[in-house]
Amino acid sequence: MKKAIEALKKYKSFLITAHVNLEGDSIGSQLAMKKLLDAIGKKAVIVDDDHIPEHYEFLPGAGEVSNCLEKVRDFDAAIVLDCPNMKRTGRVADIITKKKVPIINIDHHISNEQFGDINWVDANASSAGEMVYRLFKGMDVRIDKGTALSLYITILTDTGSFNYDNTSRVTHEIAGELLGYGLDPAVISEKVYEQRSVADIKLLGLVLSTLKINKNGDLAYLEVTRKMLKSTGMDVSRSEGFINYARSIENVRIAIFFKEDPKKKGRISVSFRSKSGVNVNGIAAAFGGGGHIKAAGCVIAGTLAAVEKKVLKKSEEELRKLKT
Repeated sequence: MKKAIEALKKYKSFLITAHVNLEGDSIGSQLAMKKLLDAIGKKAVIVDDDHIPEHYEFLPGAGEVSNCLEKVRDFDAAIVLDCPNMKRTGRVADIITKKKVPIINIDHHISNEQFGDINWVDANASSAGEMVYRLFKGMDVRIDKGTALSLYITILTDTGSFNYDNTSRVTHEIAGELLGYGLDPAVISEKVYEQRSVADIKLLGLVLSTLKINKNGDLAYLEVTRKMLKSTGMDVSRSEGFINYARSIENVRIAIFFKEDPKKKGRISVSFRSKSGVNVNGIAAAFGGGGHIKAAGCVIAGTLAAVEKKVLKKSEEELRKLKT
C-alpha cells in the first residue's frame, strides 16, 4: 500500500482499468480511484474493454468510462484494479504493454499473478473497493457522498450482500461508515438487484431451463447462449447473479455458469461458485483464470459443448479428490 501511494503521488497522469465483464467491484473501485486522483490534482481516464452494465449506470461518473481504446492518449502509469492478470483486462492490455509504462496492480484475488511493477495484493480484503477506501484514508483524502456510494457498491456486491466468507467485522465497519454519508441501503439494493425488465426475467427463464445436475447431485451448471441473448435483446451482463440459483441447490458443492461471448464467437466465459470447502480457484487456474476459493472464473476458447466437457471433467475430478 505504501508503494502504491508513493506511485500515485509520483506520476502525473494515469490510465485506470479493470477486468472484462464488468461488475460492481470493478466498476465502483475504478470510479472511486478516479475521484481520488482528481482530488490530488492528477489526470486520469478510465478505459475498459466492456461497457458498464445498465444497472450500474446510476453511479456518479459512470458516463466518464470510455470504451474507445483507439482514442487513448498519453499517460504516465497504469492502474489495474480487481484483476488477477493482465489478460483479464482484454484489449486494454495491449495499450498498456505498448506504452511500456509502470503498472500499479491493486487486487484482492488469491490467484493474482503479481504482474505489476508495484503489486498491492490483499486476499483478505473484501473487495478492490475496500483497498481503494484504504488509499483515501492513507492519503487523508476526503470521501464525498458519490464516492461513498461507489465504494459501498464494491463491498455490497463482492460480499454477496455480506453473505460470503470474505465478510468480516472490518467489512461491516467500513460499510457502516460509508452509509453515514447519507446513503440509503434499501434504494441501492433495489437499483442493483431488483430493477429487472420483462426481458431480464425471460432471459432468466431461458437460463434456468438449461440447469443440469450431475449424477451425484454435488455439481450443477447453467448456460447462456448467444441465441438467448439475441432473442431477448439482453446483454450478457444482465445474467450477473444467475449462477447463485445453481449454487443454492441442496447438496450442490460446485456451481458453474457457462456464457457464450456475444461479441466474439468461440469464446466462453466460465464462472464458478462453491461451498463446503471446495476450492474453485484451483479449477479456474487450470484454464488460465483464477479468483477466490469460493468464487472464480476463466475464459476459454472453443465451442460451448467442448468447453463444458473439459470444465465439467476437471470439476468432477476435484470433487472426487475431496471424497478420498
